[in-house]
Amino acid sequence: MVIKSKIKGKKAHKNKPTSKKYTKYKIEGDKIIRERSCPRCGPGVFLSKGQGRFYCGKCHFTEFKAISAKKE
Repeated sequence: MVIKSKIKGKKAHKNKPTSKKYTKYKIEGDKIIRERSCPRCGPGVFLSKGQGRFYCGKCHFTEFKAISAKKE
């Protein structure tokens, strides 16, 4: 006879990490400097910085950074 153990009841609620959009803005004097926003989605949707590319998680827009010339 096989005995299966089950946990009954609801799962504990886990809070998701909050949005950190405040890190996308920099204030220098009277200037507000924003990170790059998605050209398809418009302002307010920021592009994430990946390894050699910018990426939009909403519409999956990808823009590759320019590859610098290799030093020989």
